[in-house]
Amino acid sequence: MALQMVERTFKVSTYLLEAPAMLHFSGPTGVGKSFLAKLLAEAVFARHEPICGFLELRMSVSWRHTPKEKVAETIEREILRPLVEQLAVCPASIIVIDDIHFLNGQHVRELRGIFDETNPEISCSTGTYKNKRWSTSKAFFIVTSDLDEKMASLSTTMSSQEATNVIRKLAQEKWGSKSLMAAPSHLVPFLPLDPDHLLKIAQDQLQGLEEKIAKMLNQLNSSPGIKIDWIGSLKHESSLASDIYEAVKEETKIYGARPINDFMQMEVYPLAIDVSMELLQNGSRGNTGKKSSLHWAREMATYVSPLDVRKTATIVNNVELWKDKSGKFHTRMETFSGSSNGPRGVLRHDEL
Repeated sequence: MALQMVERTFKVSTYLLEAPAMLHFSGPTGVGKSFLAKLLAEAVFARHEPICGFLELRMSVSWRHTPKEKVAETIEREILRPLVEQLAVCPASIIVIDDIHFLNGQHVRELRGIFDETNPEISCSTGTYKNKRWSTSKAFFIVTSDLDEKMASLSTTMSSQEATNVIRKLAQEKWGSKSLMAAPSHLVPFLPLDPDHLLKIAQDQLQGLEEKIAKMLNQLNSSPGIKIDWIGSLKHESSLASDIYEAVKEETKIYGARPINDFMQMEVYPLAIDVSMELLQNGSRGNTGKKSSLHWAREMATYVSPLDVRKTATIVNNVELWKDKSGKFHTRMETFSGSSNGPRGVLRHDEL
């Protein structure tokens, strides 16, 4: 539905109004606004031939401390010039302006010409394309904001219309009642994530570890010209995602899914690097002519030495991720024993 909304706005603005399309994604912190904005931008980029480029501009908290006499200079440097350089080369670009809530009413008013419905254009006074005016009519803007940072106004049970009304009021308080950022036709409200959604995010993060390990194997591989193909799998207890969510439950009430992402990056992802290094150094090599899974690896008749030079080296070990009673994470690798020419022997577990 979100992709359909983006495409509908893009088509109406481009083919009927000849004005820049703009959508404002707003809601609490950590609910996926920036992620979805970039995902949808990439989808529209791939599906519509007129689109020729993509630019992401990320605002920061430093805007709140910009002296009034430096506002024009900062807008020029961080917004206008990058936009001009993008649109001069590719007028039909998708522009994502992330965290626009760091801009106040004065900042946003300085940008109103970009979205003008009768004569939308932009210019800058520095750089290669200085002192020329460039139309923004073919561009598509997606802006994101955290207007309900503390989740004080929105709830998981609100309807889309109720959420839109709340966000509109917050936008009017932030940028003024007539600001384009508060226009209902441009608003896309995001609600807080409920526990089920947060648990699903933790589950998805764990499922994505296999792909990260497979990618890391080739990044760490020191043998030029050899691709590492890992056909093992990562196993973990079904309760592990729930354990991760419970560890950061209180923080998610303020920051949404970000504490889960931070926990994975600090506690779990480093283990993926350790696992990748261990697989490269001590992993069992499978017959590269067979695409067997680890679960059928015992039936493999030959053993490929790590020293064999082949275009593809296949690693077949399974890896288990688990958490002890103290909350510390561990990994174990299932390792095959047996002769190099005979069938595989029994598995043993080596804690990494």
